[in-house]
This record gives sequence, C-alpha cells and structure tokens, in this order.
Amino acid sequence: MTTAFLHIHVLVVVLFLILFLIKAFQLFLNKHNSLNRTRSSTKMLDIVLGSLMLVSGGFLAFNYNGPLPTWLLVKVLLVLGAIPLSIVGIKRHSKLLTAVGVLIFLYVYGVAETKSLKMRPDKGEAVAVSPAGEVGTASPDPEKASHPILAQLEGTQLENTKAIYTALCANCHGEDGQKGTGGAVNLQKSTLGVDGCREVIANGRGLMPGFGSQLSEQEIEALALYSTMLKK
Repeated sequence: MTTAFLHIHVLVVVLFLILFLIKAFQLFLNKHNSLNRTRSSTKMLDIVLGSLMLVSGGFLAFNYNGPLPTWLLVKVLLVLGAIPLSIVGIKRHSKLLTAVGVLIFLYVYGVAETKSLKMRPDKGEAVAVSPAGEVGTASPDPEKASHPILAQLEGTQLENTKAIYTALCANCHGEDGQKGTGGAVNLQKSTLGVDGCREVIANGRGLMPGFGSQLSEQEIEALALYSTMLKK
C-alpha cells in the first residue's frame, strides 16, 4: 500500500506543479486575463490536488520506516509553506510571491532527488564483511567487488535472483539500479555492503517496504549480493 501511495503522491505533486507553473508563466508574461480564466477553471482542481498532496504525503511520512531524516522534515515544512504562498501569489498577481514559490519548489525538488539540504548526495564509505564476519571499510573499486559476487551467484540461482529483482525492485530502482523513482536509492552509487543490503531488503527503509515475509533467507541473501553487484 505504501508503494501505491508513493506513486499517487508523485502524480499529484507533478499535476499540481504543472498547473502552478502554467499560471506562473501567464503572470510573468503579464497575461492577466488568461491567468484569471485559468484560475477560475482550475480552482476546484487546485483544492483537490492540494488536499491529495497533503494527505498522501502525511501518510508516507507516518509510515516512514525509522526516524524522519532532517532533509525530509525540511522538505515537508517548505512544501507546507510554498503551497499557500504560491496560491496567494497567483491570486494577488504578485510576481514576487510567485517567484519565491517557484524557487522553493525547485529547491525542494533538488533536496528530494539528492536527499541532502545542500543538494549534494553524501558519498559515505562502503562497508565490507570478511569471510570471518569482520566489518571494515571496503574499496569502491567495482572490479574488486564484482568477481566474488559473481562466483556466489551462478547459473540458475543468478537467473532466479534476477527474476526476483525484476519483480520486486526494478519498478523503483530500475533494471540497472539507477532509476531512482520516488526517491529510491541509486544502487549503482549505493555505499551499502552485503549486510546493509540484506537488512534493508528484509526490513525496509524509508518508504521502501521490507520483504522479509515474502522471501526466504537464501533469497534475501542472493538479492543482497545481486544488488551489490549493480554498483559501478
């Protein structure tokens, strides 16, 4: 259900922003009569989209797995402020308020994509687990990481794991791991090791649901290895 609400939220946000930008361009181009007609014809739609955006966003925040990160809290507060600011700006034909609304929405988009208030994703350190179970810092070199993983996933098991990944993960992460729909992590740039991937797959993180009840321990292990193999 969380995934469905995420898709609904993204769709509603996109529609709301499209309508807002159309009216903003009309205002900046001094097409006040056209702007008034657009406002009149989309008044009810604006209310519906704004309400759906708040409801779906609230549901996703309530069901977030773990404490809400700072960037997400700031994003929510900015959106709560930008919506009425933008509506008032358009209603009063104020270019200043409307421009501020546009800038806030652009900043919020950058924060959502990078998960960072500085709009620069944290690189962090990769984690490696030795055969003896010791945890340490891993080399980001994909050539060194790929061979042992390929050695553990061969033949039928590799094909089965690919099928599981396609069914459960590809919709948000993409076939190659870098799709990132709805804030999903780019697996090609992920710094998680096999243990970290295993934990996230089993229990979920953020808006991603856990699959511990759907997959066996062996399938989770194989999927964690496969996810790590997607790193570039």
